[in-house]
Amino acid sequence: MQSYIYDINKFLRSSFRMADTLSIKSVSKKNLPYFIGWIAIFIWLYSYFLPMGGFKFDSKLYYENVGYTSAYYYIFLAVGCIIPVFIDGRKFVPKTIYSVITAFICFIAIRFTGASILSKSLMIVASACIGHIFASNTFAFFMILNNAEKFYSMILAVLLPKVLMYVKPRLLEHSYIIDTPSLIIFSIMILLFVCSYFYKYNIEEIPVNNNIKAPRRAYSLMPLVFVIISLNDVVAPSTLRQIVNVSKDQIESFYFFGILIGIFIVIFFQKRFSINICNMLNISFAFLAMGFVVNIISIESREVMLISASCFGSSYAIGFVNIYYLAGFMTKKFQSIKFYKFGIILSTIYYIISFIIIGVSENVEMLPPPIFTALVSIFIVIIFFVLSPFFIKLLYSGEWIDDSYRFDVTKCSRLEAKLKDYKLTPAETEVCVLLLEGYTMRQIAGMQSKAYATINTYCTSIYRKLNINSRTELILILQDYISK
Repeated sequence: MQSYIYDINKFLRSSFRMADTLSIKSVSKKNLPYFIGWIAIFIWLYSYFLPMGGFKFDSKLYYENVGYTSAYYYIFLAVGCIIPVFIDGRKFVPKTIYSVITAFICFIAIRFTGASILSKSLMIVASACIGHIFASNTFAFFMILNNAEKFYSMILAVLLPKVLMYVKPRLLEHSYIIDTPSLIIFSIMILLFVCSYFYKYNIEEIPVNNNIKAPRRAYSLMPLVFVIISLNDVVAPSTLRQIVNVSKDQIESFYFFGILIGIFIVIFFQKRFSINICNMLNISFAFLAMGFVVNIISIESREVMLISASCFGSSYAIGFVNIYYLAGFMTKKFQSIKFYKFGIILSTIYYIISFIIIGVSENVEMLPPPIFTALVSIFIVIIFFVLSPFFIKLLYSGEWIDDSYRFDVTKCSRLEAKLKDYKLTPAETEVCVLLLEGYTMRQIAGMQSKAYATINTYCTSIYRKLNINSRTELILILQDYISK
């Protein structure tokens, strides 16, 4: 009976855990430039650079001068992949400032060179520089930021580009000496310059590359990453673009409203209950499924499609924050450059394929009907719902998963980290480990050359902190952390 009750408690703890570690107060001053740099480059990419979803804060001036070619995207991707794969982080991250300065000069020059070969050449150079800037900030996000910094920087990185999308019509309806998108470009570049200046003179914060191998189970993360990204960043926005009887402003407004709902869900469940990330991804899949179902049943009523836009917005926010957070703390936990490089290469391949598909679809008259796309997407979502226990088993049975509920990843054993969560002192931790290994209090007293009364005091304190009354309960609570 006691074991049965423990199993129920274990299930509840795996789904909901009260936590106060993911606090905005945990954003450290020393990592603030990396925190800001990640947000800035994300705003840059999703507001201007990536041709995903069609929800971009375009700068008409620059597109008139450099053209609407996808070559810049491929250059950005190639450089952003090649640099972290072949160059040590301690070498390319401090040199980010030179790429920021070069890109800044290029974008200023493009304003005055008109629609010419020179403008296109400058944009090629700027694209390569942005690839370097993105690689450096990605490296910092995965390898340097603590868990709380990853969590809140990702929330802002998801939210702020969509804020620009929402306010875009209001900003562009006024005439300024300099167009608003250009002004935002320059503001982002200034932020990135300040951050990269810090990178150059704080090289000691950058971890050294090593040959540590990540556990094989960790690679089960990869299909989750790419399904979340593909459905939220390509398929869902493409579905919304096919709505013809509703204004784009309305669609973007409802999509933005969905983003706000998603951010609220993420903060509420992660901050208050730390619901496990696989279940959070299932919530993202649920919103996706609802969005596609509404898309199918509302063929005759296009206005109902706005509900679909809200569902897609919520799915995007929940999916992106959680999948980046999951990938982020796992990568830092392993300190495995191989795992990091593998993810970078797969991400590049994914985006190249996505760009090609988008380019082909925009130039082919006979596109697959929306209902076909929706049905295929729903089928994929159902598959991942069914496979959810499999991913939970792989990802949540590892030595690393408890770190997702902590301020940052730990370097000690899983058991020692868990005992630190209960705020046991080093002496109490040592006694607790011996108790779990089966030694009696008298044996422990002899092994440590301490009085029996002292060991008894330690045990009393341990039981009080764990809110238990016996060694049997101690073993039940920590049985998943005892080495087999």
